[in-house]
Amino acid sequence: MRVGLLALLLALGLSVISAQADIYRWVDAAGNTVYGDTPPKQSAAKPVDLPLLTIADSPTPAPTAKPETPVEETEEAYSDFKITSPGADEAIRANEGNINVTVSLKPQLKPGDGVSLYLDSKQVASGATLSFALTEVDRGEHSVFAVLNDAEGNIIQNTEPVKFSLLRHSALLPL
Repeated sequence: MRVGLLALLLALGLSVISAQADIYRWVDAAGNTVYGDTPPKQSAAKPVDLPLLTIADSPTPAPTAKPETPVEETEEAYSDFKITSPGADEAIRANEGNINVTVSLKPQLKPGDGVSLYLDSKQVASGATLSFALTEVDRGEHSVFAVLNDAEGNIIQNTEPVKFSLLRHSALLPL
């Protein structure tokens, strides 16, 4: 502990000494005026008298006006959270495997809240939107549901799962 304190005091003392070093001015062989803290031995270097540094206090920032806290309004709870497309037990013909999933929600999605979409119990999309485009979905029967999350990621509400069938043309079974 004492060695560390001694080293710190020594470093501070050396930094103060180096901050007060003299500045010299001389002319080199090419005729250029040169400034430095160590004068060369071959030339007649003259010490430069520097004015004291001007130290200005930084202005204190004006206090910012605190926004008035609005009167707490009772937030309307979400209701009517359901998947509107695809419909229950709907058969969708999409040879590319692209489907659109639409969710309805009342009231509108609040800032910071989001929706996560799950296809066959795997999260496939999320965001602050109520419409999702899924690509390269395999043919067959699928189940889709959505989860409503708050800004911290906590689950607010789930939709009921919706089952649908995706029909794709097969190269093995030509039309």
